[in-house]
Amino acid sequence: MDKNLKMRKCLLSKKIKHIDLKKNKSVNQILNSFHNTSFQSRNLARCFSVFKSMLADKDAVIFFGLSGALVPGGMRKVIVDMIELNMIDVLVSTGANLYHDFFESEGHHHYVGTNSIDDSKLRELRIDRIYDTFADDILFLKTDDFFINLPNELEKRYYSTREFLEELGKRIKDPNSITRAAYKSGLPIFCPTIHDSGIGIGLSVYCANNKSDNKFGLDLLKDNIEMLQIDKLARKTGVFYVGGGVPKNYIQQLEPMLEVHGHKSKGHQYAIQITTDDAKWGGLSGCTFEEAKSWGKVEDYTQTATVHIDATIGLPLLVAAVMEEKDLLKNRKERKFVWNGSKLKQIHYCPNVI
Repeated sequence: MDKNLKMRKCLLSKKIKHIDLKKNKSVNQILNSFHNTSFQSRNLARCFSVFKSMLADKDAVIFFGLSGALVPGGMRKVIVDMIELNMIDVLVSTGANLYHDFFESEGHHHYVGTNSIDDSKLRELRIDRIYDTFADDILFLKTDDFFINLPNELEKRYYSTREFLEELGKRIKDPNSITRAAYKSGLPIFCPTIHDSGIGIGLSVYCANNKSDNKFGLDLLKDNIEMLQIDKLARKTGVFYVGGGVPKNYIQQLEPMLEVHGHKSKGHQYAIQITTDDAKWGGLSGCTFEEAKSWGKVEDYTQTATVHIDATIGLPLLVAAVMEEKDLLKNRKERKFVWNGSKLKQIHYCPNVI
């Protein structure tokens, strides 16, 4: 057969299958049916497949990069479920998401608002706007006071953000808190831009008021060393990025950092991303996994998938579909991190209890 005819036959071999909602009613079934549709629905199905593959891998440690205003956007409980159901092992977040998480743990709320409003009037009313979500600025100031005073309760030394957020998690009672859930599960949280948030604003006031005898601080270079140890001891690694920004870059840079420290880079073995950004603008949030290969961040054999969709749509759909995979979650072992200060002694792969 002519070479072009063979190619033509191959390219026209797989038919688009129209979604049958009478047969496919669960979230899991719908996402699986997306494998035979087009555009971002098919990409969402690919993310679902790669996510299941990394969850099924008995050796993979999963890093979750969280950016964007996901907590104000109503995704807080979704992330708590991911922690409690053992879907992720390490969380790297913006400071803003952790701040808003604490804000809600204090009994405060975000409110359904609108983006069609006079923002000068909102400023007069002391109401802050996050697109179409409102929050009480007066209560934000009250929340800041907590972080101004928190160092008074802590041992005066320099903390990695993981150590600091563990201390914060101890003090949160709300069972729906991300930071509390991570503390209870022993899941490490890193926040490389913690100063760029209400948490950092409050801590900076403490530091400014205690210049003469300030032995408290956050050492972000300790974060690098702790993250490096996790990557070294992990048998394999998978990554799940919501948005991009610093959390994505911080996880991505683990492999180049291994090389600089004199270790062999192994690349992340699984990688999925939910983003609304585009690679052509040159920003990290839209950067493709193909581009990441040039840095050694992923390898040719890495299973990757990217879906361009609002994370407030894509994330709950993926998590809901995985929640229906009962055996997959039941069989996944928890990754328990054994720390001695900032030294990671071991990662235990323990039987999961759901």
